[in-house]
Amino acid sequence: MKEKVIKYTIDLVNIPSVIGNEKEIADFVESFLKKILKNIIRYNNSIIAYNDLDPNKKTITLLGHLDTVPGINEFTGKVIDGKIYGLGASDMKGGLAVMMALAELFSKTESRYNLIYVFYEKEEGPYETNGLEPLLKNYNIVQQSDLAFALEPTNNKIQMGCLGTMHAWVKFKGKRAHSARPWEGENAIHKAYKLLEKLYNFGRKEYDFEGLKYFEVLNATMVEYSGGRNIIPDEFKINLNYRFAPGKTIDQAKKELIDFVEGQAEVEFTDVSPAGKVCKDNPILKEMISKYNLEVEAKQAWTDVGRLSMYGIDAVNFGPGDTAQAHQKNEYIPIENLEKNFEIFSNFLSC
Repeated sequence: MKEKVIKYTIDLVNIPSVIGNEKEIADFVESFLKKILKNIIRYNNSIIAYNDLDPNKKTITLLGHLDTVPGINEFTGKVIDGKIYGLGASDMKGGLAVMMALAELFSKTESRYNLIYVFYEKEEGPYETNGLEPLLKNYNIVQQSDLAFALEPTNNKIQMGCLGTMHAWVKFKGKRAHSARPWEGENAIHKAYKLLEKLYNFGRKEYDFEGLKYFEVLNATMVEYSGGRNIIPDEFKINLNYRFAPGKTIDQAKKELIDFVEGQAEVEFTDVSPAGKVCKDNPILKEMISKYNLEVEAKQAWTDVGRLSMYGIDAVNFGPGDTAQAHQKNEYIPIENLEKNFEIFSNFLSC
């Protein structure tokens, strides 16, 4: 089966699936799953697949997103020095390939768990349009999980929880004027200097939660302004991206960002995603960590573990991808990572 994991990874990276263009890869995965599993739910370009559930067994869900960010890869589908190249190879088509191989394996042999497989669209975009949400909202199958694994890139480490994330426009108002006579106006860009200085000095804030170390960060990531090169701008907007630790609610994080701005400008929140629950006491997870002596660390990013937490589902990140390769030019995944991830899952899930 390890050879098939490699093949499926190559097949998947050869199918372009930049966010918003997931139909071809969803059709490919659906066709594959229909040959081996009894129950297939297709919603837009997202899929839930499973065999009949045994009420005497615990249930595990494996999930991963079909989309990638835009990017360039000059070696798509090639194997070079033990690495498979292609956009999304690490984030997260290698994880999807492991899921496909596991679905095939346990269609032929018994698993000690009920297994549910979720492949979904639009993870790499705004929280509100993420393809996992309608699956959770319209179907209650995933909510039956005793544990869920997001096969996001983690270098085969268990990454607990996830940072919450929010984006907000901070809007500075001024008065338009000719740039040759700036005293007739009020420069909205210049008014932002105090906030920009605070951001420059923010650094990273260490936050310990349930024995794990998270780093909270706050960054300016985009700007917009009104006017032109010879105009004193009357509006200047900075997009702030705040990454906040588990244990904080969305309302708490919003208040912290508003307090940081100190009334210097108007704050408009545009995209808000919750932090993920840290489920260290989940008995299935504890057994898996102990059995394979897996390294455990905090997830220093956002994943859909946060969304699953909102639905009361214990979930962690555990995938074969190289975290440093996510969103990189000429992205790749080490084959040894793929083989190890499949080996751990297949062994643990077997009777």
